[in-house]
Amino acid sequence: MKAKINTKDPRANRSRLALMNAGIQAFLKNPNASLTEVASFAGVGRATLYRHFATREQLIQELAKESLSLIDGAMKPIYEKGLEGRSAIEAMLHVSMPLADRFHFLLSLWNIADEDPAVKEIYDRQLEEINDLVEQGKQAGDIKLEMATYWIVTLIDCLIYAGWWSVKNEQCDAKAAANLAIQSLFGGIGN
Repeated sequence: MKAKINTKDPRANRSRLALMNAGIQAFLKNPNASLTEVASFAGVGRATLYRHFATREQLIQELAKESLSLIDGAMKPIYEKGLEGRSAIEAMLHVSMPLADRFHFLLSLWNIADEDPAVKEIYDRQLEEINDLVEQGKQAGDIKLEMATYWIVTLIDCLIYAGWWSVKNEQCDAKAAANLAIQSLFGGIGN
């Protein structure tokens, strides 16, 4: 059951935005946070929260969709510039790392987010786009042809999460995380 709200009401939109931002912060602090805790974090009553999100799962899935759309927005200039292959992958890593605070909560809640067909569709499309970039990199001679594309795509995905984890834990900043991911991906860890 989806909560119904008037999306033309500026006050309702502000409440929804505050709840989504509070949801991210609450889930970052405690992945098991309840809707009551999210409402408290947002400084609104439970009734307000339930007008926007009928269930905790619905809130998590909406947060996942919004977060994934941020990746789409960050990637748009890369595609508009016509970057392909390695240069596009490097640029993607640089634009992805500053989004760590918007994604870290998903590390522990992905099983809920992934239950939403829309979330799964967006995520699968984004992985397919990375797949295409890897194939372009192979054709350009920047990526080993004999290395399985699915493995490289999974590795890139894992490096993004490793970067977000490192940024969230203040082990490095987003720029350093992107550079480490690029070095790990294209240089490996061996001497």
